[in-house]
Amino acid sequence: MARRVTLVCGPPCGGKSTYVTEHAAPGDLVVCVDTLAQVGGSLVTHNHTGSHYGRAEKRFLALCAEVQSTSEVTAWVVRCAPEPQMRRDLAASVGATRSIVLLPNIQVASERARVRDGADFPATWTAIRSWYQRFRPAPFDEVLLVQPDGTWRALEQANAGVRHR
Repeated sequence: MARRVTLVCGPPCGGKSTYVTEHAAPGDLVVCVDTLAQVGGSLVTHNHTGSHYGRAEKRFLALCAEVQSTSEVTAWVVRCAPEPQMRRDLAASVGATRSIVLLPNIQVASERARVRDGADFPATWTAIRSWYQRFRPAPFDEVLLVQPDGTWRALEQANAGVRHR
């Protein structure tokens, strides 16, 4: 078994969990605060609060350390991480072999949040806007544009400096 650790980043409602669900194989380790919070009893899929979030974050960090120290592993680490240094630090902390950033149009992320979060939409919309304001691509990122139909298309390297809104 080879070591394959993929960091999957993007805005809230950017399709990170969907991407991992569609690409991870049975037996792959998925490290995601949302999934961990749900396993820990949270009744919501996102925007966890209080002890559910705190316990999930602690477990996330512990699993990241486990991934880093395991020589043969296939893992998917899911995090928003809009800034290059955040992704670089997280990639180093888990020994990532690949860094993917999913980049939907901001209106697509907004509509997904409106459908998914209902009354919690204002908080998610604030987080989405913040992510887009802070996002910068980095040379080590594989940026995938999320199409309105949910498919992905690689951003050509020549356009990597272009802000996608």
